[in-house]
Amino acid sequence: MAFHAASGVGDWRVLYCGPIAHFATESVGAGVEFAVAVAALDVVAQHPPLIDVRPSGVIVRLHGDLLDLADGDGVADRARAVSALAREHGLAPRPDLTQDMQIAIATRLPVDEVRPFWRAVLGYVDHVSDDLVDPHGRGPSVWFQPLDPEKPLRHAMHLDVAVPRELAGRRLAAAIAAGGRVASDGAAVRYWTCADAAGNKVDLVAWPDLPVGADDALRLGADGAGAADLAFGRPASPAVDTSRAVIAGRAELERGEVMFEAFRESSDLVDWPVLFWGPTAWFATESLARSAELAALLTELDGADRLHLDLRADGIAVRLARNPIELVDADLDLARRISALAHEVGAESDPSQVQTLQIAIASKPDDDVRPFWRELFGYAELGPEDLVDLQGRGPSLWFQQLAADKQLRHAFHIDVSVPRAVGRARVDAALAAGGRIADSDDRGWWTLADPAGNKVDIAIWPDRDDH
Repeated sequence: MAFHAASGVGDWRVLYCGPIAHFATESVGAGVEFAVAVAALDVVAQHPPLIDVRPSGVIVRLHGDLLDLADGDGVADRARAVSALAREHGLAPRPDLTQDMQIAIATRLPVDEVRPFWRAVLGYVDHVSDDLVDPHGRGPSVWFQPLDPEKPLRHAMHLDVAVPRELAGRRLAAAIAAGGRVASDGAAVRYWTCADAAGNKVDLVAWPDLPVGADDALRLGADGAGAADLAFGRPASPAVDTSRAVIAGRAELERGEVMFEAFRESSDLVDWPVLFWGPTAWFATESLARSAELAALLTELDGADRLHLDLRADGIAVRLARNPIELVDADLDLARRISALAHEVGAESDPSQVQTLQIAIASKPDDDVRPFWRELFGYAELGPEDLVDLQGRGPSLWFQQLAADKQLRHAFHIDVSVPRAVGRARVDAALAAGGRIADSDDRGWWTLADPAGNKVDIAIWPDRDDH
């Protein structure tokens, strides 16, 4: 790939989303200042990047998907220009913090028979080949894996997590030390198929990243561990520290739920649906530059130092906190002021464009699988059942404990949290596309199944009650 061979792109890694870079910042304000400058670059005018501003860094993606990467579209020039700008702003690259996820959905039916369902239920759009992508570049892409009709559909879904190649050995060693195993290493060093104690599978992928020669392959593992040692589960040396951040216990989550309820009960906060991980709003704009200008105005508000901002060519997503325990009473007024400011500059809200994805991973009571996923994904614990991305990009992982006598047929499913006004329409669209309702309740929650039997939950229960 020409991008790999280009000079001046050392800040960048190529993952499922294509070239991605992470630049450390000291504040949301500093991140937005950098984002404004990126949006003003002439070289990005025809190919606006996706910019995610977080309190501690800015994530820049030059494309929404790896399959968009074309050698002749000047992508290396854009990468160099963004990197040069980062240096001018005094921002250090952190390629070790880049990561991307893809959901793989297996089917024995032709892909064309199941893809319309997932397009409808996720609100995604068709992409090159057999992929679906989030039109706003906020959720993981979806890939359909055709199966031999004779193959048992044991794992109807699996996850692919792509990390920079220099991190692959370290992640693999930590996941093995946390109770996982390598189910297949036939494609190493491009990827390893790993499994947790319950047999749920995930591919740890390094192949989209920088090319590795034969000599380098033996040094993939960090701190002297060879790739072969890691692939077969032998411990890395020195021992890998598998401790990860625990950012909330049950008491903190209960306090966060009080804040959720305050948002739901506030009739003047209609711009802010409360989904799985808190209030989020979408404000439509005409360009990436306009999104950056609005972001700059938002940073002048008191309390804006904790905002998560996703700047796109057609709008900006604003999340008040990474998780519910970070919400404070003042965020109610902050949300009102953000809405008022956005409306003043002509950026109209569209709550229907807001959604959150969560991956549910099932296991039996005796299988302690969460440490494996925590280490493999580099996530943090949030309460007793969830893992979350510390960078606020990837979908959260929820661990569903099954009864000991329940068959582990669907080891994974996807939860889609959408605003109340969208929920029923999303379900109807999925049914019209060939799905069926497998279960539901009167709170606004449906379990749907695609024509191949893969399941997904549509949840509107965390959102505000009707007023």
